[in-house]
Amino acid sequence: MEPVSSLRYLVVGAGRSGIALVRFLLDLGGQVVLTDVRTEGHGAEVMELSRRGARLALGGHDEADFTEADRVLVSPGVPLTLPAIQAARVKGVKVWGEIEFASHFLKGKIIGITGTNGKSTTTSLTSLLLSEAGLDAVACGNLGTPLIEMASLDSTKKHYVVELSSFQLEGVETFRADVAVLLNVAPDHQDRYPDHAAYRAAKGRIFENQRATDAAVLNRDDPQTFAFAPGLKARLSQFSRKVTVTDGACVESGMVTLRRGGSSRPILPVADIPLVGVHNLENVLASITIADLCGVPAASMARTLKGFKGLPHRIELVGEVGSVRYYNDSKATNVAAAARSLESFPRGVILILGGKDKGGDFASLLPAIRERAAGLVLMGKAREALAAQLGAPVPTRKVETMAQAVAAAREMASPGQVVLLAPACTSFDAYHNFEERGEDFRRKVQDLVAGSGDAARVR
Repeated sequence: MEPVSSLRYLVVGAGRSGIALVRFLLDLGGQVVLTDVRTEGHGAEVMELSRRGARLALGGHDEADFTEADRVLVSPGVPLTLPAIQAARVKGVKVWGEIEFASHFLKGKIIGITGTNGKSTTTSLTSLLLSEAGLDAVACGNLGTPLIEMASLDSTKKHYVVELSSFQLEGVETFRADVAVLLNVAPDHQDRYPDHAAYRAAKGRIFENQRATDAAVLNRDDPQTFAFAPGLKARLSQFSRKVTVTDGACVESGMVTLRRGGSSRPILPVADIPLVGVHNLENVLASITIADLCGVPAASMARTLKGFKGLPHRIELVGEVGSVRYYNDSKATNVAAAARSLESFPRGVILILGGKDKGGDFASLLPAIRERAAGLVLMGKAREALAAQLGAPVPTRKVETMAQAVAAAREMASPGQVVLLAPACTSFDAYHNFEERGEDFRRKVQDLVAGSGDAARVR
């Protein structure tokens, strides 16, 4: 690739990835324009980029900035269908995502992890499994730290465990993962893609540049995921919680087990995994498959797994009041994730749903609701759409705010039951992100605990 200092760059989107890209380019002497549709809401970091020499084009996109650039680098949240981006491509300008651009500066091993659900947990756990075995591993990508920030720390010994969204994979051209992992595929982001096939194809791009010496890891239990197997160029590993696999990880006689070359290596009992939910068992199986490919010993894996408590806002126990436990799964931002969350508990769940609808088929939740839920609380902008699609298979209340939702759930719950926030929607009707929504839920539960005279507990 040409020296950065010899090219004119346009960075689209002034979020975390965009800011990291501009910093990197300026450090290497690049000519940079940063464009964003927003005029307001930009922090001091963006203003600092201007003082360092970047030109800011805020409040809209000027097509000339796109067509006159040598490279257009696009943040994950920006659709590649923007007319200005299409105009740049027509003129022959290379349009890359941050992941693609960053990969040109990295010599370490790249472990790419994508899927509709479970990406963050699997990425974090995999990085921990590698690190605690003595490997130089770091979790990055969609999880929070842009991949481009790794370039200044790069070495051939690094293991970059990269969470990859479908949006990030849209912008790849030559990006290649040494280990590429697809956890699952379920309907999501219907507000961004023309149909489910387009979304699934974006996920599949994680495999397209792999070689025969690379590794691909697929969920054997998910038909939409395992359907990629025949077209792979890389060596296939599988994971399954339902069947025995020949090369990968599975469950045998209640033990998480690795199988390679016809032999089995038990890792630890399923009962010793300190995470709630069958989907987290799948995340564990995927993580140990990856760790095994990277040479992590089985004993080290077992030690790490026993101590892994999971990530915040993923089926996180946040309190107990009157023998009712309150779980925060704010990260369940799509229908499939909400269904998996609900299926992690026995019957008797008061389920809080709602937020901003992104085109989910809420009716597909009905089987899990009928089997597991004792009540529904529908909140936020999506509450009417939820009510229309779900009807009232169990006692149901509609509310506007989180405070009202927690209060309603408390009134509906009986001792021994669970209140579960698993919204099946994004948080953007009332919050900046799922973390902020989850913290608000936690605070409301803590308020219940503080006001309770019985043996209540905060987690």
